[in-house]
Amino acid sequence: MSGPHAPLGLGLVGCGRFGAFCLAAIADLPDAAVVAVTDVDSERASDLAIAHDARTVRDFETLIAMAAVDVVIISTPPVTHGPMLRAAAEAGKHVFCEKPLATDLAAARSALEASERLGTRVTVDYVMRWNPLYWLLRRLQALQRADGSAVLGALQRFALENLAGDEQLPAGHWFWERDQSGGIFVEHGVHFFDAAAWLYESQPLVIQALQVVGAAGAVDTVVASSVHPGGGTASYHHAFTHPDRGEYQAILLDWGFARGQLRGWIPVELDLESWTDADGASLLERLLADPAAALGVPHVRPSGREAIDLHVTELRNADMWRARDTARRVTQRVEIRATLGGEAAKTAVYRESVRAGVADLVEAVRGGRSPAVSGADMYGSLSTAIAAQHAADSGRTRHPEPVGVRPRCRPTAPVTRQANRPVA
Repeated sequence: MSGPHAPLGLGLVGCGRFGAFCLAAIADLPDAAVVAVTDVDSERASDLAIAHDARTVRDFETLIAMAAVDVVIISTPPVTHGPMLRAAAEAGKHVFCEKPLATDLAAARSALEASERLGTRVTVDYVMRWNPLYWLLRRLQALQRADGSAVLGALQRFALENLAGDEQLPAGHWFWERDQSGGIFVEHGVHFFDAAAWLYESQPLVIQALQVVGAAGAVDTVVASSVHPGGGTASYHHAFTHPDRGEYQAILLDWGFARGQLRGWIPVELDLESWTDADGASLLERLLADPAAALGVPHVRPSGREAIDLHVTELRNADMWRARDTARRVTQRVEIRATLGGEAAKTAVYRESVRAGVADLVEAVRGGRSPAVSGADMYGSLSTAIAAQHAADSGRTRHPEPVGVRPRCRPTAPVTRQANRPVA
């Protein structure tokens, strides 16, 4: 960066599929420009450098030594992330890192401590954090009546089914080698551990897990269940055993008096049903009257295919509905369907989410603030993933350890749900 208003110089390490996708996604960012790339495959690096009018350099060490590079984009196998992030921070560089932050907590702590000590900014590519449907869910969860009660209620359940394709992951790919990828929970699951923590606004207290070794001798299916403060639960099923065109991903969400489903691992559709009263229905209608605002995300450009449909049905013989510790007078059924354009929009939504993550980092560097996905967020989700892997290996309940928090509750101790305020 040659001056205070010059674009930040970006240097990419790792010119594979995601590296190329990332550079295409951020090519038009006004405050950043790709200046250098490197890869162990020099021909692949050269091709990508030519496409983006950048320089090819010999190796990672050369790239982080360049004065023209302000931000390093790490797109290499996960085992390299922690050491590279630390080295980039010690060279005074900011970092946008493909998930995960690292494959072990010691490397993660070392990288984050170096970044904090040297005043650099670092973030991880958690694309759910920039998905308009997750932002809509956060806004729906924040809706409150005059008495302070949440319209949807408290989140009680987050349940992922990830029936993933493995056609692009042949035998011998680093994805299947735990010493390279960290395993499915770490390499892929961190996305969803972070998404659940974002919606719950907490990291889980305890986690249990199972794993299945496939015919090829590698773990290809994992399942985990966790409990969050207040008694909300989350479960995660990942099965990398499907043809690409037979993939299916969905997340069930439950608030007791509302339930919903996100479809797609990059979510492109949301269906939600709420049982509420006239005040609750009115608040939902007002929020959703402006779809552009309801689905708005910083740095994400709408495609024009976004839409929200809302239908309110007045219930006959309205009376008090009771569930667990909550009683509500239900007079309205509200059905919501939000779309970003369906399956055809998936690649564009993914591209915008990656672009927004880099744009947020650039803005954080310019403004001297922390990125939206913080060190605590990155560490917390990785800690959950590693606890899940340890639980699967040992057959025992484990306790994730987020930054600054070390839960000491016993595995058999009940978790008390916080009471919701009754609504007459």
